Amino acid sequence: MRLATKARVTRGHKRRNGKIIIVSTLLFIAGFFAIVYFSTTGNNSDEGFHVFRDHYLGIMNSLNSSETKLNMASEIYQKYNFTDLFTWEHSKLTFASDPAGWFEDPIEILNRGQGICAQFSIVYVSACLALGYQSRLIVATNTTSWNLVHAWAEVYFNDSWVHVDPSDQVWNKPARYKDWDWGKNIGQNIKIYAFEDGRYEDVTSRYA
Repeated sequence: MRLATKARVTRGHKRRNGKIIIVSTLLFIAGFFAIVYFSTTGNNSDEGFHVFRDHYLGIMNSLNSSETKLNMASEIYQKYNFTDLFTWEHSKLTFASDPAGWFEDPIEILNRGQGICAQFSIVYVSACLALGYQSRLIVATNTTSWNLVHAWAEVYFNDSWVHVDPSDQVWNKPARYKDWDWGKNIGQNIKIYAFEDGRYEDVTSRYA
């Protein structure tokens, strides 16, 4: 009787030990794949941001070059102010929701004669820089893909950065995007960055 009881206890211990080993193994496997998943998605997010950042820093580096400033200055009346540039730009460009080609050089954009918000903003920032105004490119991006959502500009005026949306000819209305579809997610998966020559800044809080 004692032998039978001992045998049942031994089998019970083995079953419990077997279950513990199985559960531990499953937890280890789940933990391993969780680590792989999160480290992979994290790396992809970092890589996506770096590509996004470097792309727009590259555009600003080009817009600040002496050659681009000289070429753009030849296209503009030298006494234009910030809002004069609205009228000038819209006399040169028409808005096209799907322009053929993705031009990011301001002279090429002007030669093409059309563009979306990004092209209007690049030309506007380039024109400001050519006239000696401090200006920077503002880009709203979806952080799940790091794709462009909308682009506009800022100019430094009266010791502060002022919102300018060249494609819509809007001056100093930073809250205008809150009611847009993507604007409702500003501060969540929508982030906004300002790009100058060699530097960038997260300005999401200014538009949230």
